[in-house]
Amino acid sequence: MLLFDPNLNHVFKDINVVNSRIAVVMGIILLIISLKFLMYLYRVTKLSSTLENKLSIGRQVRPSIGNKLHRMPRASYILNAKVEGFKVRWQSVSALNSVRFESNAATALYNSKTSRSQLLVQEHIVKGNPTNCEVINSVLLNQKVAIYQKELDELLSLPSVKFDLPFSDETYPSLLALIRKPRSKRSNTGVYIFTHKSTGNKYVGSSNDLARRFKQYFYKHLLFANKSYGLLMPLINQEGLSVFNLQVIVVSSTYPKYSHCFLEQYFLLDKSFNLNTQRIVNFRVNQGLKVFLYDLDCKTLYYSSNSLNAFCADLGIHSSSYRKCISSGVPYLGLFVISNNLIEDAVPANLTESEVGELLAKRRKENLDKQAIYLGKVIEVFDKDTNERKTYPSTYKVAYRLGTTRTTIRSYISKGKAYKNRYYLKFTDSSKYGFARKL
Repeated sequence: MLLFDPNLNHVFKDINVVNSRIAVVMGIILLIISLKFLMYLYRVTKLSSTLENKLSIGRQVRPSIGNKLHRMPRASYILNAKVEGFKVRWQSVSALNSVRFESNAATALYNSKTSRSQLLVQEHIVKGNPTNCEVINSVLLNQKVAIYQKELDELLSLPSVKFDLPFSDETYPSLLALIRKPRSKRSNTGVYIFTHKSTGNKYVGSSNDLARRFKQYFYKHLLFANKSYGLLMPLINQEGLSVFNLQVIVVSSTYPKYSHCFLEQYFLLDKSFNLNTQRIVNFRVNQGLKVFLYDLDCKTLYYSSNSLNAFCADLGIHSSSYRKCISSGVPYLGLFVISNNLIEDAVPANLTESEVGELLAKRRKENLDKQAIYLGKVIEVFDKDTNERKTYPSTYKVAYRLGTTRTTIRSYISKGKAYKNRYYLKFTDSSKYGFARKL
């Protein structure tokens, strides 16, 4: 019996031919891969050398700063490149982008976490050049806001009022007269500056509601909650308000929107304001919630705003009333529609913000007068044991006085029975006793 069949010899020859061809193909593939890899390494090396040339030019322009320059070694660019599917993916794109940034101090102050605006601010403060509208507009370029030099000059000419801290019985009324009371419909807009008396260090801030902003500095429980925030709060917490004086600049509503923010940005570009940790004002131009107030048919637009806080403050509408109208679609006071959508066919009413606020206050009072009994729920309680008759402005007050719940009180009123066989309860006319619940 033969262990090997001579007829199979040609089969093994074919297999050897196939194997040799496969080996040739694999060799070609490996050669192509090697060539591509070498090409990409060459490109990486060329880019890194280009970057070093740019940085060396920067050092020649600013030799005093160039000594402090932290360069990224060429090898780090090679390590930061990944070969995935024969494509290089850069991990240090921001570093390469710095080559395109045309600033004298960019090469020295560059940091991957530092924005273009921050670099401009740092360079301006180091040089100590005068601040004008061009500098401010360059810093705020990304926020798409700008100011003219004439407008800036008008803001800088505004008078300021200086106060010694803490406030006394004589100075506190002067502050309220300047900024309006905290619980008024809307306090004034403006800029405020805290100055440390012994060191001269300063902090500047601005707000469209100065009374509300000052609460965090002058109300102890709010100060305690923010005592570790920034540089100013810890100082106030440690040394007290007596080591500071306060300067207030009120910006009238006749000035363009965001004027107080531009004025704050002007001061932030001064190196003496070193208690500020942020040197760029956030205008929040596109971050507000658009709110519109229409008539019942949505044919007349009474008011519009990009801020819910401003909407509530200007019109005296509580935020809970706003949420109720938005979620349920119920008209406010049964007469107005509150919406987050602009209706293009609606015609703007020829009314100022204060006139719209007065209109709402008038309608609010009319609603209270019409529904005083229903809304007020004034209750008369007759005690048969003592023959005393008392009135309470709400079911809550009666329930609290008798030690029960409002549901129980309403139940006994509807049934006409005596509670605990002693107290007879009934709703009565609120206007008779001067009760009215505030919306």
